Amino acid sequence: MGSRRVALKPHAAKIRRWVDEGRSDEWIAQELNTTPSSVQSFRSRNSIYRRDPVRRGQLSEHRAILDLAEGGILIKTDARDSEVFTEEWKDYLRRDPADLQLIVTQDRIYLEKAR
Repeated sequence: MGSRRVALKPHAAKIRRWVDEGRSDEWIAQELNTTPSSVQSFRSRNSIYRRDPVRRGQLSEHRAILDLAEGGILIKTDARDSEVFTEEWKDYLRRDPADLQLIVTQDRIYLEKAR
C-alpha cells in the first residue's frame, strides 16, 4: 500500500495546529494520506517544531516589539509581569544564558529552557 504524493502547503495551518496539539507525524500523515517522512520534511522546511511538553512548562503569550539595537535586535515585551514568567522563568534567567534557546518560527518567537 503506497501513499501518493500530496501537496502539504495548503494544509500548513492544520499541520501547525496538529503539531501544537501534540499529534505525531504518523497521525498527521494518515489524516493527509501521505508519509510520515513527508510530514517531517515539510515541518522542517516550514519551521514547524515539536515542543517538548516536559521542558516547556507553562506557556504564556505576550506581544513583543522588535527594535534595532547595537549589534542586534532587542525584543521588548511585558512578559516579565506575567505570573508564568514569575513562577517559571525568573530564577532560570539568573543562570547561564546558554541554558536558554530562542526559537523563531514563521509567526512566533519561543524562549525555551535548553537544559
